Amino acid sequence: MKRAFFLFLSLFFMVSCGTKKAEKKNTTLVYSQSSEPVTLHPHMATDVYSRRIIANIFDRLIETDESLNIVPGLATSWEQIDENTLVFNLRQNVKFQNGEEVTSEDVKYSLENGKLSPKVGTLYEMIDKVETPDKYTAIVKTSKPSGSLLHHLTHITASILNKNYYENNKEKSNHSPMGTGAYSLKEWTPGKEMILKRNNSYFRGKPSIETIIVKAMPEENSRVIALETGENHITGDIDSLGRKILSENEETRVEEISSLGVGYLGLNTQKGPLENLKVRQAIAMGIDRDMIIESILMGGVEKANSLLGPGVVGYSKNTQPFDYNPKKAKELLKEEGYENITLNLVTSNNEVRRQMAEVIQAQLKEIGINIEIQILEWATFLNVTGNGEADLFMLGWSNSSGDGDYGLTPMLHSSMAGSPGNRSFFKNEDFDKMLDLGKFELNKEKRMKYYSEAQDIMNFQVPILPIYFMPASAGIRKEVKGFIQSPINNPTFYKLSF
Repeated sequence: MKRAFFLFLSLFFMVSCGTKKAEKKNTTLVYSQSSEPVTLHPHMATDVYSRRIIANIFDRLIETDESLNIVPGLATSWEQIDENTLVFNLRQNVKFQNGEEVTSEDVKYSLENGKLSPKVGTLYEMIDKVETPDKYTAIVKTSKPSGSLLHHLTHITASILNKNYYENNKEKSNHSPMGTGAYSLKEWTPGKEMILKRNNSYFRGKPSIETIIVKAMPEENSRVIALETGENHITGDIDSLGRKILSENEETRVEEISSLGVGYLGLNTQKGPLENLKVRQAIAMGIDRDMIIESILMGGVEKANSLLGPGVVGYSKNTQPFDYNPKKAKELLKEEGYENITLNLVTSNNEVRRQMAEVIQAQLKEIGINIEIQILEWATFLNVTGNGEADLFMLGWSNSSGDGDYGLTPMLHSSMAGSPGNRSFFKNEDFDKMLDLGKFELNKEKRMKYYSEAQDIMNFQVPILPIYFMPASAGIRKEVKGFIQSPINNPTFYKLSF
């Protein structure tokens, strides 16, 4: 009897310890992407790699769901009481990660300071002031009516910051965030990894996973192998070959939908031969986008006709870039006296963009343009292109508000030249006028007309050449539950579990 009893205890402890080990093993999730974040300050972030993490550390007054519907966030409700006034009613007893309560003063601080940002201020330029009649009411007053503001308030740059914390920690706030989100930053080792810890007091409920480790892995092959072996649990930025491999593996799956993003070639319109419109048009005609899609992306994506993706408010299906026509391209270069020129093309260490750069190099050589390729680390790439040092550059743009204003203004409006977003240094009065009209117009049909004309101007002037609509895709281990791919392409960590 005693022997049986001790055997029972031994089995009990073995099972108990085994369960604890399993629980401990599954309290950490490893997420990888092709580059690491540049900043964790919402008012400084314009890149997708920073945005993905910021989205989990902060919340907004309003958010978008997986179908891009606007839904409550830190505000339980809102009302447009007249053309220039939006009233937001805040959730009560929501805490920042340092335990301080969110109030209307934090909303006022966040939006009014966001307006001052050289990188994202254009999204909020219509905000005149934010009134705070009480602790849980924020009234946003605009200088004129705006058809884009609600969409912009769902963007990560409209995240609500802790006023007290940011006023007293201005020097370190880019790398030491303080939000209300499901996760807070525990540790950031640049070039290696970022560790996020669970916010046990998150207002939507305590997240299931305790720790998120974010790794930057430029090589897609490395990310695919790490997912197959279980070293990583989720990886973003999966392209055609990776999708095929992970889809055929019983331990992994791929979640993919159409995104609002576009992969494109940027042209510095204020540098050397590229100041000449016909040279830019010749480059567009000298690039076979269909061949790039078939050879590098295995035909798994749709050729793009705009910097706006389908589904974005303002997208025009009728606008068209120049077709592939190498004969006409040579004629244009000859007419302008540019029959044999050399340009530099920079790209980040993203494998697919590097491959595209090599194909473009070969194609442009056929029309008499020599391309020198330079591959740069992500932060360096942003600095070089933002400073106007590049002739051509490979990049992608993901519209994370779903509105045409955010899709075009940060990228090509003359007021955003350089590091704020317009790395093409494009300046065109008619184009700017269409964007300015579209930003403030309330009538949807008129907004569509303005953005349609802007896209036609863009395709004729060629500050960028859209190549393909980027799918929102991720590879996921089968033990990870709750992952939902959204067009905005941000992982929502608090919904995940093992």
